[in-house]
Amino acid sequence: MNFHIKSLCHQGSIRDNNEDAISYAVHKELDVVWMLIADGMGGHNAGEVASAMLVDQIKYAWGKVSITKQASWLTWISEQLNTANLSILKQAKKTEGQQGMGTTGVLIVIENNKCHLGWVGDSRAYTLKKKNLVQETIDHTMLQELVNKGAISAETAKNANTKNLLSQAIGVREKISVDTATIAIESGDTIMLSTDGLHDYLTEQEINDYLSEFSSGKDVCGDMVKQAIAQNSRDNLTVGLIKLCD
Repeated sequence: MNFHIKSLCHQGSIRDNNEDAISYAVHKELDVVWMLIADGMGGHNAGEVASAMLVDQIKYAWGKVSITKQASWLTWISEQLNTANLSILKQAKKTEGQQGMGTTGVLIVIENNKCHLGWVGDSRAYTLKKKNLVQETIDHTMLQELVNKGAISAETAKNANTKNLLSQAIGVREKISVDTATIAIESGDTIMLSTDGLHDYLTEQEINDYLSEFSSGKDVCGDMVKQAIAQNSRDNLTVGLIKLCD
């Protein structure tokens, strides 16, 4: 399996610093790729610290991945996000100015015809299969919890001013609940990871169209960021794209 990968992490037009992060790597011997996206939060640039610590944890753990394939990538993903959670929390408690820092996180591992993913927060993973766009993650927000309980409609949540109030994040509490899933994928499919500064300001049709262009060989990351900014994104914006090729 070959992977066509593009990414862009952009400060945006309003923020003084960039608390987003994205990283990825390919394990050539195993023919496996991982990608992580994170959206840090916290005052005095502490969000940058939290998202960077999450990236560092995944890079460190990836360096120890055996040439023998993992028995369960979902277990590995969950372990890394939980380890990062405790490390960030410990750092925040001992460092003045970093109390309360945290980060979202979506981590995927692609092996053969499967995409394994785990997430905490409201950064997202999407897939485009035969021009059909699917949001594969469910946001960990207070409003989404109300939607899950049937208290409000998805449309009400989508238009609410508090839609980005997180119900959980990495590094804020001692225990987190990592959601995981495994998705069947095949050659020609595209996987997208994004932070809310991007996907909150693009319609699903726009995302579908951009990913279709990416599948045709165009690097659309810059176009997606520009469009989101033009549509009033005031946050950092990050996008990562992986197309599976024969």
